[in-house]
Amino acid sequence: MVERPLCTRWRLGVATALAVLAFSGAVSRAQDSGALSIELNKVESTEQGCLSVFLLDNETGHELHRFRLDLVVFDQKGVYAKQLLVDMAPLYEDKKTMASFLIGDVACDDIGSVLVNDVPQCENGAGASLDCVKLLQVQSRSDIPLEK
Repeated sequence: MVERPLCTRWRLGVATALAVLAFSGAVSRAQDSGALSIELNKVESTEQGCLSVFLLDNETGHELHRFRLDLVVFDQKGVYAKQLLVDMAPLYEDKKTMASFLIGDVACDDIGSVLVNDVPQCENGAGASLDCVKLLQVQSRSDIPLEK
């Protein structure tokens, strides 16, 4: 084994570190490309409360094994009414998925808007976290606006 001078070893170490950082940055950008569309497709009043139907379109390039939304519901005057943590996983790559859940004992007519406050959990099949907030595109076909 040939012993290299300390200066050469240091430069080699720095070059290796920079290459690793550049590669990990490219991987991170690749993971955060694409889009994740969430549409509030329909709401329906039931005896239990407002039933919401969401259409999710995962075009992130990743299967999402963990996907949770932090939703905030506001009344007709824009005042906070309730907050929900909703698990919508799994979301398969390049596939649309319907999800429905009760917003609670809130009547649909009393809801002014729904805010996607955060995505506290968004992980691909390898367990790597993605910044899904940046990928979100939201819309609503109902009378209740869905906002980001």
